[in-house]
Amino acid sequence: MNIRFLTLSLVLVCSCDRPVAKYANVDQPDPIPQLKAPGLPKVADAKADPVAGPSEGECTRGKGRNEAGECVTLATRKLEHVQQLQIPAGRFVVGDAPTNYDFEKTRTKPALLWAGQPPRAAASDGFWFDLHEVTRAAYDACVTAGKCTASKCDPTERIAKLPPESLPNTPQTCVTHAQAETYCKAQGGRLPTEIEWEYAARGVDARLYPWGSEMRDEYMAGLLSVTVQLEVGYFGIRGQGSNATEWVADVWDREAPVAAYLSEPFRRPDGPLAKAGPAPKGHVFKSARVGDRYVEDDADAMLGFRCAADLGGEVAPLQVPAMAPALPVFRPAGELFLFGGIAEAVSLDEANAFCGGVAIELEGKKWIDWRLPTLAEVTAIADVFRGPGPLWTANDGPITQKAVGPSAAPTDPWVSLGTADSVKGEAFAARCVHE
Repeated sequence: MNIRFLTLSLVLVCSCDRPVAKYANVDQPDPIPQLKAPGLPKVADAKADPVAGPSEGECTRGKGRNEAGECVTLATRKLEHVQQLQIPAGRFVVGDAPTNYDFEKTRTKPALLWAGQPPRAAASDGFWFDLHEVTRAAYDACVTAGKCTASKCDPTERIAKLPPESLPNTPQTCVTHAQAETYCKAQGGRLPTEIEWEYAARGVDARLYPWGSEMRDEYMAGLLSVTVQLEVGYFGIRGQGSNATEWVADVWDREAPVAAYLSEPFRRPDGPLAKAGPAPKGHVFKSARVGDRYVEDDADAMLGFRCAADLGGEVAPLQVPAMAPALPVFRPAGELFLFGGIAEAVSLDEANAFCGGVAIELEGKKWIDWRLPTLAEVTAIADVFRGPGPLWTANDGPITQKAVGPSAAPTDPWVSLGTADSVKGEAFAARCVHE
């Protein structure tokens, strides 16, 4: 089973689909260490090598601050088959938001489209992280040593056009989550958590992709040798957006992101999503749009992995020198406040439970008593509410915008689809307001 859920945007309060202009420079990544072919000598003392980064005097990407507040370069360490980079501790934006609010296709076929929403603040301790994916040569060595088991499928179709000499350096795919875990443990490490993987790719400037915030045609999904010059992320990690998709440690939970803002669950056993079938089972894997979340329960020809490890006492812990952008989770909208999270594919009862369960603490004040808006309220804040829907209202049933497609505008009229009884059995989305 390979179920993909689309996701991601950045600063929730601006209701836009790209970061603000102050982060435009992230599309020009700093240089990273020159990688050598697999077979690097193992260095027991994890000697720190400098990471090429900003010009002298700057303290930004490629650097971190130590306990004395001094700006120092991040360290790398050489393992048998890969180099690892020290990722400094920091706070950042994790998750996603829709690029549009079109829920028409889930109206009669309930499903999640945006499993990473809403964006939220997260923190990560420092850790070691592989500069590239685990290669076929590295995995084969683990199998030969009797510490790993053979891969489960054959990615021939994906690598058929690659030169034979490059195949040992292509990412190892076709392994299950358990096999990936076993390999990392055999190397003295572990699979990264979803938070760690996303932080390593995104850094602190709320980018959409590892390389920045604009789609770039040269970074296409496909299996390539890790020695090819791939895109680099915020800290200098390679190939998180342009090579294999990658396992992370987390067990899939479809409501985990939005649950961060809720006091209790809102899904009902007889709700639309429950009736559509059981929740997917498996583990999370990640891809180019870093706030996206996907689920898989078996090996796949495009699904690879890389390893992480705790810092231990090998190097001094560092803090990321840059601050993450502010992330208010709701915004003023006329005389109301609009919560950025969305309940997808819900009944009216579930929509009310969702809004009633939102609990946000901000600057010592707890924001509760959220509710569904009325049609009149949506009309009044149409420029920020965003459509086209359909979305539930408090007493006007589900509503939608008449215009859909490239010509649609945020202020296009909203109309009712009927009463709750007239659309019984269908699923709609829900947004919440606060007076």
